[in-house]
Amino acid sequence: MAVRKIDQKGYKYYVFNPKTKKIITGWEYRNDAYDFVKEADSNDLKVYTRTYLAYQLGIDPAHNKSWGAELGKPYPTTPEVVLFGDFRKDVQIPEIKIRYNKGKPYAKLTTSEDVYEFLLKVYGRSVDIQEQFVILLADIQLNIIGYYKHTIGTKNSVIVDVPMILGIVLKSLATSFIVSHNHPSGTTKPSESDIKLTRNLQKAAATMKLTMLDHIIITKNNGYYSFADEGVLEEISISGVKKSATTGSIEKRLRKEVFEQLQKVQKNRNLTPKVYEAIQSQKGYEYMERRIINMVITDGITISACIPQIESEL
Repeated sequence: MAVRKIDQKGYKYYVFNPKTKKIITGWEYRNDAYDFVKEADSNDLKVYTRTYLAYQLGIDPAHNKSWGAELGKPYPTTPEVVLFGDFRKDVQIPEIKIRYNKGKPYAKLTTSEDVYEFLLKVYGRSVDIQEQFVILLADIQLNIIGYYKHTIGTKNSVIVDVPMILGIVLKSLATSFIVSHNHPSGTTKPSESDIKLTRNLQKAAATMKLTMLDHIIITKNNGYYSFADEGVLEEISISGVKKSATTGSIEKRLRKEVFEQLQKVQKNRNLTPKVYEAIQSQKGYEYMERRIINMVITDGITISACIPQIESEL
């Protein structure tokens, strides 16, 4: 049973202590109120209707301040989940909660090695003790905006809940994410179950228009294994550029198209002056190229449409 201490006038039945003249809880249904009394294991508690409290005892439930506790000691309650549409006022439906901290994004995703170094800090001393599954959340510019420690397992296994992971990614408003787990044994070689999980996660994310950037297996002293770098992911590398089994043909095509569009910016600098200024240096050009390709992958828009959008954001 779960006690909800709001909308106090709306309940039909109340658990009341005649000795202290205090209301303990309110319920929509009589049986739930009696169940609470039974669990509380107290001979002092009674179940009254709101009408009886108001007209016979002169007590208004809306102004009684003893809800959920008496003499500083709360009565026992246990969570309740109803699966058949019985959405009553005393039922609390579970939901994912995320804590937001003020501050700048953690780091920029540029290579899988950078991500590995960051993950070592997230895992801490437990990296060689027991397996954990961690998700890194990224924004459209591939900045790490947060991380989620999903599950902790044994020395050689960990349980993964795909719907929960996607729920966290959606709730955090991330546009892409990286999953990772550690091998306390020190081996970086993925198992068949690791490969199967990676592909299932990638497919599930795609149905929700989320981009799974990589799955990285980390160890304490023997480095890491990147599914994207090794071509197992079959979709994208850590830089946000699509991979291909034929020597990066898709990557080359995307880079060529970006180059052609940015050449037009050079010829017509007045149309997008901020983008023009940004690509005058090699570093600026590489950043713009990476950002455009990431927008194509995550948002599904054309390269020519990316440039005006970036201009408005600069």
